[in-house]
Amino acid sequence: MHQKHYKQYDEVVETTRLANGMEVIVNPKPRFNSTYAMLTTNFGSIDVRLANRSVPAGIAHFMEHKLFDKQHYDSSDHYAALGASDNAFTSFTQTSYLFTATDNVLANLRVLLDLVYHPFFSPEKIAKEQGIIGQEILMYQDDPNSRIYFDTIANLYSHSPLSADIAGDIDSIAQITEADLYATYRQYYQPGNLTLTVCGPITLAEMLPVLHELPATSANPAELRRLQQQTKRDIQNSTVVPATTTTLAVTTPKAALGYRGPAPVVRGREFAKQELAFGIFLQLLFSEDSDIYQNLYQTGIINDSFGFDFEMEADYHFLILALDTDHPDRFFTTIPAVIQKALQEPQRLARQFKLIQNEELGARITQMNSVTGTANQLGTTLDGYTNLFDEIEIINQLDLPTVLQIAQTFFQASQKTTNLIK
Repeated sequence: MHQKHYKQYDEVVETTRLANGMEVIVNPKPRFNSTYAMLTTNFGSIDVRLANRSVPAGIAHFMEHKLFDKQHYDSSDHYAALGASDNAFTSFTQTSYLFTATDNVLANLRVLLDLVYHPFFSPEKIAKEQGIIGQEILMYQDDPNSRIYFDTIANLYSHSPLSADIAGDIDSIAQITEADLYATYRQYYQPGNLTLTVCGPITLAEMLPVLHELPATSANPAELRRLQQQTKRDIQNSTVVPATTTTLAVTTPKAALGYRGPAPVVRGREFAKQELAFGIFLQLLFSEDSDIYQNLYQTGIINDSFGFDFEMEADYHFLILALDTDHPDRFFTTIPAVIQKALQEPQRLARQFKLIQNEELGARITQMNSVTGTANQLGTTLDGYTNLFDEIEIINQLDLPTVLQIAQTFFQASQKTTNLIK
């Protein structure tokens, strides 16, 4: 077991890799009342490859639902009996299962491990779930906010695993079989692909007896890395659709501007640094405290519906800016010009850099008071397990020239798309 102490915050982060390969990271907070635990597999909606075939889009999200539903019980009922709240979610690159509890933490941990380590799939239960998730998919297809987001990503990475909705579509989930689920589970839920993060009044040493009950399952990391490399090539070889327009029943048209940056080539702490630096650049331009944002707002280019999302993962790197507007062309032409001007005239940003940097630091210091916020920031394999406390150190070390250089690299190599729903 490894311990890293952060004396300035009176915090410690404990890590270990179990014999079966699962990574465990714990931030004990003895003065807190609740514990948050999350078990994550590096398996998301983009992972649709097996050794000798593909599986239907949406299978990661489908499996997330099905793992709760055991042969004779539902894991959520066990959590409820122990007084815990539970949840799960699927993204493009991961699936996570979590609980929050103020008592019975080790018992709830056993429920979490049972949920993830013991799948049960049957044709009858799969058919039932296909109907439930089908309704969920139809609901999202009618949601303009969901459509503008996922359709813009589909423009940026057309005909790749990223172009499919995380939940798949009605046709794809209808094709999911019991054999698909078991084969996919064996490939992507192997312990070496799992990470358990915990934050609350509990230590790693207190958890180890429960964790040592897990089977010492052998893993096949070489095959997993091969599949992940194939997925990476599928994404990187995809093309960008320059523009799309969709008709949907909306009161005000929705417009989105998407940038596809170069696939990140760094890993570990440098990955975290670049992600944080680019986030600060976007805050300098588009946070409400920014002079540029205020100017865009006052001239009517953007309004209260404006927002942006930046995603940086191992295989992709994109930025989406979106809003509701009757003048999408003004938005599509003005925003790129604003970004270029900011990069060419960085002195305009210098005055507010310290303000934004301090806001980022303040947000993370506040986050230390939340077991959920802290546990969600205990790092990943991608950023070398750079945690919340490490991020504060990185942000403190950033300067404006570094932030601008990282933003310049992104935009110089980026490709662009526009997406309009009206």
